Amino acid sequence: MIIIIYNSTKKDPMSQPEVIRPPAPSSKASTHADFELCYLRHQYFRRVKYNPTQAEMQPYMKIVEHLTKNTFFTYFNLFKAVGMYHDDIMNIGRVHLVSFLGLYSLDSAERKKKKFVVNSLIDKEREPTLEEFDQKNKANFTCFFKQRMEDLVRVCRQKARNIKGQPSEEYQVFTGKEKPPKYIQKLLKDYHDFGYKKVDFAVFKSIRKKASVNADATIFEFDGNWYVAIALEQKNLELEDIVGSGNDPYENVHNMQPDELYKEKEYGEFEAIFDKKNSHKKALVLRKFVAKNRNNRHYEEEVATARRLLKSLGN
Repeated sequence: MIIIIYNSTKKDPMSQPEVIRPPAPSSKASTHADFELCYLRHQYFRRVKYNPTQAEMQPYMKIVEHLTKNTFFTYFNLFKAVGMYHDDIMNIGRVHLVSFLGLYSLDSAERKKKKFVVNSLIDKEREPTLEEFDQKNKANFTCFFKQRMEDLVRVCRQKARNIKGQPSEEYQVFTGKEKPPKYIQKLLKDYHDFGYKKVDFAVFKSIRKKASVNADATIFEFDGNWYVAIALEQKNLELEDIVGSGNDPYENVHNMQPDELYKEKEYGEFEAIFDKKNSHKKALVLRKFVAKNRNNRHYEEEVATARRLLKSLGN
């Protein structure tokens, strides 16, 4: 969680409030424990010392809206798997815009600003106009934001893998100069042997449009390169996948069947009575249980547990 603290001790109440963000944790953020910090690039965000106004952000919002919309609908199933919708992507975009304005805009990066002015003096023999400054900032932000959206997709894929225990991509895309093998599934493991490399699915879709092939084509040649998209087997989470995970609704006492609830209650009462016995009586109960059920295959685990308990009691 990133907390923004406004310092209200300034004498001028109309001045821009100071923004104090707590330092990053010493351990590296991971998608397991710090999913939000990963896709927000929290190290960038923490370094920004002010919050831009709506007026300062407005010139860039069309870029945010356009790229977040494209990213969301290109990776719709991926974002659905991690519980994100377009509004979430938009808010993430606003955070990255704050990072850009505070760290990488020409007004914030003095060296870049000077270089831009010098290049204008060399090329146009004059200083850049205010409009040219704005256009340069927007171009820089577009490149910066595309990288942040690529990061978001990468982090969400890792999160989806954590959730489902398998890759989240629907297709794996490859490109190479040589014609693909007859059995294209070989590319999944041996694509290097065929002179191929991996390509992002968004790039594949963009090239497919330029190639003027069928909108659903998964193999085609364009500009001297072959492109192959291989559908990956997907398995949706089922009830069996969450049994024992602590998230099974039927493990909740309010959702248990009456007979299961009775067994749980009965076992809890037995456990309480057993714990009150002294070591000698506990050993007698355990030895009796082992003698009665040692040849019953349905109680193999229980008998093994009872024997371990007997050893712990010194028997």
